[in-house]
Formats: sequence, C-alpha cells, structure tokens
Amino acid sequence: MNIIAIILLVVLVSCIFILNRKKVERNNFKNTEPLDKKFIQSKWMEIEETFKLGSPSNAKVSIMEADKLIDYVLKSKGVRGDNFGERLKNSKAKFTNYADYDNLWFAHKVRNNIAHEANHELNSSEAKRAVEYFKKALIALGAL
Repeated sequence: MNIIAIILLVVLVSCIFILNRKKVERNNFKNTEPLDKKFIQSKWMEIEETFKLGSPSNAKVSIMEADKLIDYVLKSKGVRGDNFGERLKNSKAKFTNYADYDNLWFAHKVRNNIAHEANHELNSSEAKRAVEYFKKALIALGAL
C-alpha cells in the first residue's frame, strides 16, 4: 500500500514539473495591445533633445530614460520577465539582427553602470553609442 502511494506521488510530482516547464516555455510572450507609437516617438524626441544638451548629466538622464522606454516597449510587446534583464533575455526572438540585440545589451549595461556605480565616469563616445543602440533597438522592435 505504501509503495503504491509513493509511486503515485512520484508520478504526480513529475507531471506537475513537466506541465509547469511547458507553461514557462509557452509564456515567454503573451498577446498585448498595440504599441502607443505616438507616445514612444514623443518620448524618444525628448530623450534626443536632452542628450543634445551635451553635459554628462544630460547624457546619463537620456540613457536612463531610453532604457525605461525600451522596457515599456518590451512589456507592451508581451515579453515576460520579472525585471528588465529577464525581459531582455526573453526578447531575443524579437530581433531579426543579432547585432541589434547584442548592442542593446551593451546600452543596458551602460545604464546599469550609471545606476549602480557611484564613481562611473561616462565618456561621450560610450554615451553616444548607448543612445544610438537604444534607437536602433526601438526601430528593430517596430516601435520607431
């Protein structure tokens, strides 16, 4: 009697594990409402205008805002994840050009350096590349 109960318990746990795994694979993306392209375009224009002001602090603000805008787009496109990094990992299939995806990771890492390193010195070429890569990602995702 105890052996039958143990076997049934093992089978039940195995089934739950398999079903949960398939659910996770299936749910990396979900259907959502269309993007608000006017909002994205308006926000992107603000980001570019702020960046053009030329100071390091304006560049940092632009990069932080661009990162948030990409996150908004990924969420709007139904990319799953508990945070931006997870959503970015789950969004690889949304990019037809791997370089755009890889460059977005570079831009996000620049943002992370700004946000988490108190002594991060953002140089102008790094800032310019990050902003360009965010724009290319928005275009690749069909948001701009």
